[in-house]
Parts: sequence; structure tokens; C-alpha cells
Amino acid sequence: MKKKFVRVMLFGALTLTVSTAVTSCKDYDDDIKGLQEQVDKITSASPVSTEDMNAAVDKASKELKEQLAKLEKLVNDPSSETSLTQQIADLQEALKTAVGENAKDLAGKLATAQNDLAALKKALGGDDYINGLKKKITDLETAKSTLQTLIDAEAAYQNNKDISGYKNTGFDAYLNQEILNAIGKEGSIALYVDKVVKTAVGTVLADVNKYLSENFKENADLAAFVKEVNETLFSKEYKAQMDKLNLLLAAIDKAVGDGSTYEDYAAVIKQIDETKQQLAGLELPSGEGVTFNSAVKDIIQRESEGNAGIIKGLEEKLQKEIDAIKGMIQSIVYVPEYADGQVLFNTYYMQFDDKKEDWKPVVNVDEVTVKFRVSPSAVVADLVANFGEENAKYDIAVDCQKVKTRALNDPFKIKGIKTVEGESNLIEVTLDASAVSHSYAVALTVKDKVATDKKTLNDVSSNYFAAVKSDLYISKVEWASANGAVATVKKGAAIDYMENDGDTKVSDYELTVNTSIDGSGKVSGTSSTKTLAELGISDKYFKVAFAFTDKATAEKSFELKEATGVLTAKGDAGSKAIVKSTVTVTDPATAGDKKPVTKEYTAKEYTEVKIVSEGEAQVITLKSTESILWNAIEKPYDITTIGADGVDKVIAAIKNALNMKVTDKFSSCTFDAVAQDQTIKLGSNSGGELALIIPKETTCAPTDITTKITNGDYTVDVTVKGVTVTLPDAENKAFKLVANIYTDGTLLINLGKDVNGKVNAVTASRSLKELYTNYDKVYENLVTTVGGTMEFALADDVQKDAAPEERKGVEVTKDGTVTVSNDYDGKPIKVTLEGKCGKEKIFAITIPVVIPANELNGTFGYKDAKNTKFEYDVKNATARTNGLDLTTAFVWKDGDKKNVWPTADNDTYGSNNAMDIYNFSIVYSLSGKDASSFEVPTISDSKLKLIKSIAETSTIKSTMEVVVTATPTSPWGSMVGQAKSITVTVPTWVDKQ
Repeated sequence: MKKKFVRVMLFGALTLTVSTAVTSCKDYDDDIKGLQEQVDKITSASPVSTEDMNAAVDKASKELKEQLAKLEKLVNDPSSETSLTQQIADLQEALKTAVGENAKDLAGKLATAQNDLAALKKALGGDDYINGLKKKITDLETAKSTLQTLIDAEAAYQNNKDISGYKNTGFDAYLNQEILNAIGKEGSIALYVDKVVKTAVGTVLADVNKYLSENFKENADLAAFVKEVNETLFSKEYKAQMDKLNLLLAAIDKAVGDGSTYEDYAAVIKQIDETKQQLAGLELPSGEGVTFNSAVKDIIQRESEGNAGIIKGLEEKLQKEIDAIKGMIQSIVYVPEYADGQVLFNTYYMQFDDKKEDWKPVVNVDEVTVKFRVSPSAVVADLVANFGEENAKYDIAVDCQKVKTRALNDPFKIKGIKTVEGESNLIEVTLDASAVSHSYAVALTVKDKVATDKKTLNDVSSNYFAAVKSDLYISKVEWASANGAVATVKKGAAIDYMENDGDTKVSDYELTVNTSIDGSGKVSGTSSTKTLAELGISDKYFKVAFAFTDKATAEKSFELKEATGVLTAKGDAGSKAIVKSTVTVTDPATAGDKKPVTKEYTAKEYTEVKIVSEGEAQVITLKSTESILWNAIEKPYDITTIGADGVDKVIAAIKNALNMKVTDKFSSCTFDAVAQDQTIKLGSNSGGELALIIPKETTCAPTDITTKITNGDYTVDVTVKGVTVTLPDAENKAFKLVANIYTDGTLLINLGKDVNGKVNAVTASRSLKELYTNYDKVYENLVTTVGGTMEFALADDVQKDAAPEERKGVEVTKDGTVTVSNDYDGKPIKVTLEGKCGKEKIFAITIPVVIPANELNGTFGYKDAKNTKFEYDVKNATARTNGLDLTTAFVWKDGDKKNVWPTADNDTYGSNNAMDIYNFSIVYSLSGKDASSFEVPTISDSKLKLIKSIAETSTIKSTMEVVVTATPTSPWGSMVGQAKSITVTVPTWVDKQ
């Protein structure tokens, strides 16, 4: 029967935290792909957010889809297997004679073809392989949705303390009402879910990891992910408990695969899965005398009894299966050392004479250590410990794909296996290629050493990788000294040209190698330069010796040990010397002869070394009373003016150490920061005095900075302690604006007049700088002195709702002048005043600006307050059509009681339209039962008119009445209480015939 799987696939639990405090990581190798890229970021102190994991899941899904598309294309092509087989045979044959880059290229193609063929054979063996891959893709796509739901739930909880969203994240089983009642009160639901997520992830990733590591390239598996989860985030107790449950399920899967029916085990699987959920949900069965082991056994026992003996004896059978499964190797994956994934076994040749046939092998790299990731980590110890033993549990060998011959053994041999420190899943396998003649595609195989009548649980191979056998030709050898660039040395000190520089550089022999030689014996092909360590070559036949380029002069002031390369300074400051190195290589075939054959390479000269005198380090301590301020430009501060104790004595000591006179200036000295990334350092100002140089836009907490000062052959280290550079303090009186109590933000009215004195414009404006008594002083301190900015602008909340072109009639200059013209839109005006240093805000003030509306709006009312009722003229159709002139009822006067509308006061406004000058208007509205019989008046017409059809009717037998309300509008402020109404009566009429 086809095997069925039951899994609690809570793949949405990929996320490892609901925390939003995520520390970003970088600088990972470019060859890390897919989920592994996010996995490598995980540490207990640096979790990965749901958003990060969602992106990683998306990336993994895309990679699997690409793998699926490639595999389905191969499966659907009947010729794929034959084509790949032939391609492999052709590549194997070509590799017999390939050399150099061609060999590397062919070996890489062979490894790819072998892996493609292995995957194709699995796919052709049944639907399970491709269906399994499709399910993994589906799981990943589902995970994306689940993760997004969890992201939304987090946001809902953090923003509104709403926990309902967690019920849609796949953790419903863990969020029962009892739990919610218990922890919801304290608002710790997020912490609970966080713990559940961390727990559940250990359960659900194992299947995905196993599948990926078995079927795809090494950088697609999740072994490191599981390692981090199980070993960093989860307790050993939890892992052990969950492993037992997983082993039970594995045993049942095995039993089903051996022919038993799924139904025999369905109930047990259900119970185990529920127990896993309980364990993940922190609801482990408890009670007196109840342990985890007993709880699991009780489950099996209860189910056995409940199913009438159908699964009688299952517990014993499962235990035997578990014992076998514990030793089962799930996967072995080759872990490449370099990006191209190749392992190099090279023979290096050197020409000891000028004859073209005189190229001789000096080094054979026959042994290379190769790393493999083994899953699970529990089998690594047995695999390593038993290697080479007669009773070893495993038979480990190299599968070397080549043209079959009568040779009984593969040319590659395994010489040793060991673990990798700090990596529980990695092993290092040493391969011996001394019998290898050309390049191959290689895989590691592991089988159980068992009798033929017993089950073999382990029969697993790694993916293939390219093992490249090449001949390389050495054209140049030099001693690359890590200290070869040192230019100065103190008297009595030494430079060791054979040691490391104490940081990252390593002294070693450096070889220039080529991939081929031409017919005349000259090197050709591709060249590269690498150290012996990078090439994996022993220095057995290499020797370096050191000497002076000018021995007679140099020996007066220096001592050089020719064999060890140690140069010691003995003379006075200013003495100089140049050291060179000569490399000699011995032909290995003559190494034991009395006169061995050697090759000497051209000497390499290192940087000229000068002896310097270094005075005793000096310290300047700044007082902590006042900090140096941020500045927009680099600025030197005379060291004597920034508050230092005993600075005069220190400067005298510095000059003495530098062999300077008391009157000498520091402008002739050079200054170098002792820490290369140190931005603040000592220097000299324009007057040549010692100064502290602060780079532009710099701030720092109290810091000690050290600068090396050099004057000719004399140097001294000077440390300035307690350097503090801060932003201006908004509470400091030098940067704090003081409000002027005698003024406010009210704009001043300005009435523009023509040459005849008639009003023709109205604006409101003022300078907001007047609101502060010390504005100019603060401006000088912040802008002029330190280079900050002080600028006025319309407040952001105004600009958010309206594009700049929609904000008509309001202008704010950076220096605080606010101007409002007559096309002002009436929206509230707020102005911000911000003081900034670069991007850092020092202070921000919001100023509401007020327009004195009463001075501008005037009054709107009746022409005759006693007469608010009017009769509509209906004597004939023309009169009815013309309507009632509303300007006879209303009038608008300005603040000086001059007429604005309907007829402007001639002495004030002349023929100008006063309404336009002020940007005033009137809105009419109608009410009453007969309102629909009239047209709504407009300000341009200001007449109440019957609708045309009624006005032209010859007879109306009932009176009509309408209330007309006139409401004045002004951009300068609301006209509160200014709306006025009149009642208009329309009598009946009968037109004469």
C-alpha cells in the first residue's frame, strides 16, 4: 500500500520571535543562498523578525520552484536519462587529458550532470519524489500567508492590545480561553506566543531540512537552522522529548513502508501528534509519578487496549525500530570551501635550468581535507570514532565517477575523518589523491557493515563535487613579509620580516603560477599569485635569506639576522636602511645530495626603514565644565583655550620630545591619528599653535583621543582626555528664545492705496522674529557661530492636506516674514520655527498666526432693520421674470463704516470693486414651503427670481412665501452671527387677455 504521512505541519512557526527589536547582520559570503542566509543571522542576542523570515521563505520557495521546473523538464523528456548518461561519459573521457582551466570547467560540469542524473532517477522511480517537492513548495507558500497573519497579529496587539489576531496564526490549539484569561490581564500574550513559536519550530522544520539536505545542493539545506534552534534557543530537555516523539513517528512510517496498513497506526499517530502539540504548548501531561516516557507509553498502551489488540505488542516493536533509527544517517552534504565548489589536487612544477625540458615537480598536493555536513549530528561521533576499526559500524568510501576499467579500487582513498570544532554536524574527511591521474566528479558514500540477511538502514551518498587534478607551473617566488611596509622603527626596537604584523596579514612565500607552458618551455595560460598556505603546499624545499641593499652603510646603525629576518635599530634617529630577501628552492629529487640542484629567485626589496626617536607619551586632560559644540565646518580649537589642566607644561614637554625650541610652531609637524578610524585628532591652527581638530558635523561622548606627532625623526604620542562634542542645548540661554510679552502672532493690516488715495488692495503681514526679544542673539549663536540653521515655514499639518499650489494667498519666508493676500483660502495658519544642526533638531516652535478679522470683515446687515418683509412684483410677466433686487434689503460696511456692498463708498474705494479687494462674497439660501418655486440667487446677480415656468404662467390663484437668507463669507475669519434673512411674499395674479 502506498505510504501515507501524517504530520502536524505548523510550518507557519518558522518565525523565531515576535520581537520588533531586530539587529541587522551583514558581511555573509555571497554563496550562502535561500533560508540559510537568514538562518546564519540567528543568535540568542540577535533574533530574526517575522518580516525577515517571510522574505527568506519567499526566497526558498522561488529556489525550489526553479529546481522543480528543471526536474520536470528532464522527466518530460524521454531522452534525458540517455542524454545525461552520454554527457557524463563524454565528460569523463575528456577529463582524462584535460589540464588547467579546461579541467576545472569540465569537472564542474561533470559534478552538475551527476547530480542531475541522480535526481532524475529518483523522480523516475515514482511520483513521491516530485510530489514531495511540490508539497514543500506548497508548505512554503502557506508559511508566507501564516507569517503575514502573525505579523498582522503582532501589529494589532502592539497598537491596540488586541489579541484576537493570534487565533488566526495557526496557534489556535495553544490559545485556549483559560490561557487567555490567565495572561491576557497582564498583557503578556505576545511573550507567550513568542515562546510557543520558538518551541513549535523545532518540531516542524526537521522534515523540511531532511528533504532539502537529501535532494538539493548543500547551500539549500536547513541543518544550521535546526542546529541554532535546538542548541541555542531550546532547552536540551525539550529537544530530547521532542526527538523521542519524532522517532516514534519515524518508526511508524517505517512499519507502514514495510507493508503494514496505515489504519493500524492511525490512532497512535494522532495521539503522538497531539502530544507534540501539548509539549509545544507547554501542556505536558503531569501528575504524581507521571514522566514523559511513561506518558508516551501510556498513550500506546491505551490505544492498544482500545483497538482490541490490533496493535498488540506495538510498544516492543517500536522500541526495536527506534534503536535502529537512532543510528540512521539522514543525509550527507558536501560543504565547499570556496565559491566555485571545487577541490583542487595540483602538481607544481619549477624550471631549475633554462632548458625547456627542465621543468621538474617540486610539490604534489595529494591530500586535501574536505568537509561534509552530516544529519543528524548524533551519528557523527560513531562515524568518526569507528573509522578504520575492524568492527566499524559503517563502511565509508569514495564514489569516483569515471570510465569503468578493470581496476578494482577507486583512485581516491580516505586517510582520516575527524569532527570540526564548534560544529556538531560537520566532519572533515582527508582524501588521498596520490593515485589520481585526472579530474573526477566525487561523492562520499556510507553503508552499514551488516550481514546480508539483516536490514541495511544506512546506504547514503553525498552530492557530487568536482575534484580537479591539474599541473601548474611556478614562474616566480617571493617572500611576502607582513611587515615589509614598516617605514619607521624606534631606537632599540626591531622589525621581524618573517612574523605576522600582529593584525591580519601573514608572512609567507608567495608564488606566481601559470596553467601551462608553451613549446619553448615558457610559461603561458592563466596566471595567479597565491601564498603557500592558500595553495596548501609545504615549505619543505623553500628557503629565504635576508640582507641589506647597502651593507656597509646600514651595518653602522642596524643589525640584521640573515636567517631569521630580524632587523634591530641600534643607531641614532634619522639612520636609514633597506632590507631585501632572496628565495631559494631545492629540487626535491636532489634534496639529499651533497650538491643539490637549486633555483634562486630575484631579491625583493622592502620599504626603507628609518630610525626615529619617540619621546615619552604626553597627556592633556580637559576639564568637564563645558563641552565643545557641534560645528558645520571642520574647526581647530587652540588647545590652550578649551579648558585643560597644566596645558603650558604639557606643550613644553611635547616640544622637548620633538626636539623643538620653545618658540617653534607646530605647523612643520605631521599629525596621525593612532586609531585609524579616529576622526578627532590634534593638529595645528593657522597660527601654528597646537589645536584640537574637530571634523565638521561631529558629536561625541567623553572620549580619549591619541595622535602621533612627528617632527623630522622625532615622534611623541599625545593623548587628549575627555574630549566631548555636543549639540547645542535648547535649554541653554544662548539657544533658548524668549517670548516678547508685548506682542503676539497677530498680523498687521495694510490697505494699499492708489495715487488718488483710493483703497485698491488689502494684505496682512508681519515679521515673526518680533515675537522674541533675543531672536538675533540666538540666530548669531546657532547660525553664525556654529553653522546651524533657523528657519520659519508653514506647519507640516497644513501642508499634508493641501499641495503647495492649493495654499493660495499665504507666504512664509525662511526669515519669518508672513504675508497674507486677498486670495487667502481661509484655512488656519500655523508657522514652525526650527533650529537645527545638520539633520539634528535643536528646537521646534509652532506659532499660530492670527488675522484681526474684525478690522477687515466689518458688518453685514439690513439697509432698514425695520423693513425685513418684501412683496414680489407680479404686475406682468416681465416684472416676474426680472425678480426682486436683494441689494435693496442688505448692506455691507467695512470697519470704518464705509459702504463695501452693494455700492462702494466713492471716497474710499472709487470705482473699484470693494468686494474683490477684500475677497468678500455672499451665499444665498432659500427656505419655506414655496422655496422650490424660486431660483437660488447668486452674488453676481443678487436677485430673487421665480423659476421661468411659473413666472410666465398667466394666472396664479394662491399666494407664495419664501425666506431668503444672505450669509456673508470672508477668508479673514468667520462672520459669526452676521447671516440675515428677509421674508418675500408673492401675491396672486391674473394677466389681462
